[in-house]
Amino acid sequence: MTDAPLAGIRVLAMEQAVALPVGTRHLADMGAEIIRVQSHARRAPGLAEIDLTRNKRQLALDLTVPGASEAFLAVAAKCDVVAHNYTPRVVRQFGIDYEAVRAVKPDIIYVSLTGFGTTGPWGERPLFGPGAEAVSGHNVLIGDADGWPGRPGTIVFADTTCGLNAAFAVIAAIDERDRTGKGQHIDVSLYETSVAQLGPVIVEAQLGAIPARVGNDDINFAIHGVFTCRGLDRHLAVTVHHDQTGLLTKVMGLAGATAFDLAEAVREREASDVADVLQSHGIAATLVADAGDASMDEHLWSRHYFGLVERHLGGMEGQVYPHIGPAWGSGAIVPMEESRPVGADSDAILRDLGGYSPDEVDDLFARGVTGVVQPATVSSAPGAGQTRIERGELSRVDPEHDGWRTAARGAGMLP
Repeated sequence: MTDAPLAGIRVLAMEQAVALPVGTRHLADMGAEIIRVQSHARRAPGLAEIDLTRNKRQLALDLTVPGASEAFLAVAAKCDVVAHNYTPRVVRQFGIDYEAVRAVKPDIIYVSLTGFGTTGPWGERPLFGPGAEAVSGHNVLIGDADGWPGRPGTIVFADTTCGLNAAFAVIAAIDERDRTGKGQHIDVSLYETSVAQLGPVIVEAQLGAIPARVGNDDINFAIHGVFTCRGLDRHLAVTVHHDQTGLLTKVMGLAGATAFDLAEAVREREASDVADVLQSHGIAATLVADAGDASMDEHLWSRHYFGLVERHLGGMEGQVYPHIGPAWGSGAIVPMEESRPVGADSDAILRDLGGYSPDEVDDLFARGVTGVVQPATVSSAPGAGQTRIERGELSRVDPEHDGWRTAARGAGMLP
């Protein structure tokens, strides 16, 4: 996309897990060229899940092999942004920390996405998303007042939040570099971006309050909760302002405007039907959706939040695969390319950006500095997901795992 906001920006990202891959995916959606660095010495990931690696070029480097760090720096010198989500010790060990990269590219924008930040007493500690949610104070606030602390419903809540913050920071740093000609070191952490979401709670604590778990209640509303409806694991979420209680009793035919009255009224009704009725009268209500509902939602498909990409690699030739589009609903205008094998672009990147001759690239391959790893062949055998369906753990999930096809056809994306 030559007219995309970040067209012409090149990012070299030594990334693992979720946080940084999510951040660079946002940058790729805005037109940046993303070069994902992975080690070919590790087990090759499959290509069935594309949403962390789509639209990215692949450079394989085994940094434990002499010459790999030099190759990393040679490519970094031709990039606008260098990013990693390893501990500070790892990048220092391999000589690719901020000071080393700045020596070959003075105006580099360097992103360290770590667990706790690169300084402070916890700077060297590793951390993953679930741990960040716990240590930052989220879990103790989730659940019923008399129950155990809970946690967000996905293991990547903290990761996606941190990745999005990193993407914003990169965009701001690019603007600053364009204005002043200076690069900078962006030091962003899972811990701090998670704590940042608890602003009101932290203020309450500073004023002497003791924030506690309240389930789905909210003292700012007359009714604020989730109510059981007809069907297996079907519920309705409703928020009623204090000045809407009269309207609620009239619309629902309630004896009183209490949560108990509403719960009794909706228990044997379809959640989506009740939501439609309440929404038509200006009362916020919605079905409590699960992942299956979201992946087949006509609204999301019509806005191109989901899309399809043709597969050509990893035993998936001739297939189409659903993907998540940009978070801002412009999926129809963002070209989508499937995930590529680890190291698929090593040869071209090392020649074109690293400045290596063909013979030198051949030597790097021969010495194991770089390489190409073919992805694992996709198996048709039932996996963990199918087992969970058979156990009845996942209600309303299409046993064939292709319920999205119906939604895609409804959006005119499939015949």
